[in-house]
Amino acid sequence: MEDVVSSGATTKMLLLSATPVNNQLADLRNQISFIAGADVARNVVADRAFRQKLGIASVKETTRKAQQQFTLWSKRPVEKRKTRDLIAAIGGDFFKLLDGLSIARSRRQVATYYSEEIKRLGGFPTRPAPKAIHALIDSEQTFLSFEQLDAEISRLTLALYHPSSKLREDLPDAVRAGYEVKINGVFTQEGRERILISMMKINFLKRLESSVDSFRLTLQRTIDKIDRLEKRIEAFESHQETNPEIDFDSLTPDDFEDPDFEGEDFTIGGRKRIHLAHIKLPEWLKEVRNDRTQLQFLLKKTEVIKPGRDGKLMELKSLISAKANSPTTNRDGKQNRKILIFTAFSDTAQYLYREIASWAQEELGIHTALVRGDGGNQASLGRNDYDSILTNFSPMSKRRSEQANEFEDQGQEIDLLIATDCISEGQNLQDCDLLVNYDIHWNPVRIIQRFGRIDRIGSRNDSVQLVNFWPVADLDRYLGVKHRVESRMALVDLSATQADNLLDPSQLEDLIKEDLLFRDKQLQRLRDEILDLEDLDDSVSLTDFSLDEFRLDLLRFLEANRSDLEESPEGIYALVSPRSEVPIGQPGALFCLRHRGGEGTPTPASLSSDSAGLNPLAPYYLVYVLDDGTVRLTFAQPKQAMMLLRDLAADHPRAIESLCNLFDAKTSDGADMEHYNLLMSKALASIESTFRRKATSSLLSGRDAVLPTAKETPDADGNDFDLVTWLVIVDPEP
Repeated sequence: MEDVVSSGATTKMLLLSATPVNNQLADLRNQISFIAGADVARNVVADRAFRQKLGIASVKETTRKAQQQFTLWSKRPVEKRKTRDLIAAIGGDFFKLLDGLSIARSRRQVATYYSEEIKRLGGFPTRPAPKAIHALIDSEQTFLSFEQLDAEISRLTLALYHPSSKLREDLPDAVRAGYEVKINGVFTQEGRERILISMMKINFLKRLESSVDSFRLTLQRTIDKIDRLEKRIEAFESHQETNPEIDFDSLTPDDFEDPDFEGEDFTIGGRKRIHLAHIKLPEWLKEVRNDRTQLQFLLKKTEVIKPGRDGKLMELKSLISAKANSPTTNRDGKQNRKILIFTAFSDTAQYLYREIASWAQEELGIHTALVRGDGGNQASLGRNDYDSILTNFSPMSKRRSEQANEFEDQGQEIDLLIATDCISEGQNLQDCDLLVNYDIHWNPVRIIQRFGRIDRIGSRNDSVQLVNFWPVADLDRYLGVKHRVESRMALVDLSATQADNLLDPSQLEDLIKEDLLFRDKQLQRLRDEILDLEDLDDSVSLTDFSLDEFRLDLLRFLEANRSDLEESPEGIYALVSPRSEVPIGQPGALFCLRHRGGEGTPTPASLSSDSAGLNPLAPYYLVYVLDDGTVRLTFAQPKQAMMLLRDLAADHPRAIESLCNLFDAKTSDGADMEHYNLLMSKALASIESTFRRKATSSLLSGRDAVLPTAKETPDADGNDFDLVTWLVIVDPEP
C-alpha cells in the first residue's frame, strides 16, 4: 500500500462527504425561499421539496422525529445528556436537512478558519470579566428586602385565579363533569389554574427583580382585577335576587361556548368559562379579599419608592454618567459614550426611558431611545421607528452614511439605547462597547444572545464590557430563591397534567432539582466570565449538525493540493499515533467505505439515494474500529468520526516515517494484513447491523417511514463496498 501525508488522507474523506451538498447549493437556494413561505404540515409539495435534492422524503416527518428524540434526550439526567448521543439518535435525515440548508458558524470556527479575514476586519474585541452590581431597592433602606418580598409573595393564595377550587359540592354530575374534562387531553381546568398561580408568583418575583416600578404596576393591576371581580359578583347577586326563577344549575360549560349564550356577564375565566352560580361565592370571595389586603400592603410599601429613592435606578444613572464623562476611545480615535441597556419587561423599559431620557440630554448631552416589542418606541433624536433608532444608535455597523437622504442628522447619534429582548438576536450594534443587563434573564442562553449584539466582528472597539445587575449581593441566596420558585413551578406543571409517568414523584422531583441546579451553575459561570453558546455544557447548536467546518478544512487543502488528490488512488491510508488530548483516539482503524448499491459505481444523482434517511453521508460510511475489534464509532456518528480524523491527522506536513517503519514491520511490508482484514470485517458487520436496526426503528417511528430497498441495504460480506481510504492509529510504544 502507498503512504500519503496524513492531511491528504483527511482531506480525501472530507471531499467525498461534502460533494453531494456542494454540487446542489444553487438549486437549494431556490428551494429554501419556497419552503419558508409554505406550510409543510399542510402543503404536500412543500413537504416533499427536498426529496430529490437531499433525499428527504418529508420535512414534516423529519422534524417531528427530531423533536421526539430531542424531547427524550432532554429528559435524561444532566450527566447523561451528551450531544453525541442526541446526534446519533436524531437520524440521518435531520442531519442532512440542516447541513444542506444552514450555514452555522461558532465564534471558535470563525476565529480558526477565517483568521486572515477576521484580522483584516479588525478581529473580535476582547472581553473583560463581567462587572456585577447589587443595588438596593430603596436607597434609604427602609423597604423590605428582596428575600422578605419573596416570602410575602409566597404567602399569597391568588384565589382570584383559582375559582375551580371553590366549585359547589352539590352541582349536578353533568355540570361537574364538564369542569373536570381535560383540555386538549392534558390539563383539567383546576390544573391549568394551579399552573397560572405559580406563573403569576414567578411574574411578581421577576418584576420585582426588574424594577420597583414594574412590580408596583403589577400589584396595582392585580388589585384592579379583584375590584372588577367584586363588582361582577355584586351584579350577579343582584340579578339572582330579582330573577329567582332562573335555574343556573341546568347550565353546563358547553353552553357557555354557544355564541348565542346570553349570560356571559356572569361567567369568568379564559378558554374554559366558569359560571358564578356554580361557585361557593362567600368562601371564594373571602380568600380573594385576603389576597387583596396583602397586595394592598405591598403596594403601599412600594409607593414610597419614588425615582429619587430607587437605588437601582440611581446606580444605573451613576454608570451612565461615568461612561458619558469618561468615554472610551475606539480604534478610529472616536470617543465612545454608547450604552445598550436590556430589560425583560416593557414596563421597566418605559420607566427607565421616562426617568433617564431628559436627564441624559440636559445633564450629559446624550440622546436616548427606547425599543419595545409592542411598538411603543421613543427617541430624543430622529424618527421613532425601529430601524431608524437602531441606525442612529449604531451608525457605522448600520451604514448610516450611505443613507444620507433618510437621516438628516448625520452629525448626531443616539448614545443610550434601552431595549427589551425584541433585539436580543439578529442585530449588529457593535458601535457600542458597553452592555448592561438591568435584570438577569433566568435562561443563560438569553444573556449570551444579548451580549452578542455588541460582541461582533467588525467592532472598532478594542474591548466590550458586560455589566449585570443582581437583585442580591449573595448570588447563592438569589439562586436559592430562583431554584425554589422554578422547582415549585415544574412540579405543579407535572402534577397538573395528571399524566402517567414512568418515574415516581420523588424521582421526578430529583430530576427537576438536578436540572435546575445545573442551570444555576451556568448562571454562576456567567457572573464571572463571558461565555459563548458552545461553552454551555448541554447546549446543542446548528454547528453540531453541520459539516461546514470540515468543508473549510477541505477547501483550504484543495487550494494547494488539488492535483495530488485527484491523482490519488482509492485505498490509500495514513498512519498516526494516539494523542493524550484526544482520549477517544486509541489504536485501531478508521475506515471510509463507499456503498455501490449493487454492481457498478454510483452516479452523482444517486449519491443521496438512502431513501430511508439512515445514513447522513450516504453512500459513504465512516466506521472506527479499535484493535480489539470493538466498534467505537458506527456510521451513525459521522461528525465524531470526522473530528477524530481531524484531531489526529491534521497539521502533519508529511508521513510519519517511524510509524511507517513500525507498520511495515508488523505487516511484513503489507503482505500480512490479517489483523486489518479482521477490523474491516468488524466494520462491515457493524454497518449491516446498525443499518438494519435503524431501518426497523424508522419503520416503527411513523406512518411515512420508508424501508430501504434490497439494493440500498448494505451486506456484511463487503461485496458491494469499495474502500476509499483509511486511517491507521498505531501505538508507537506497544
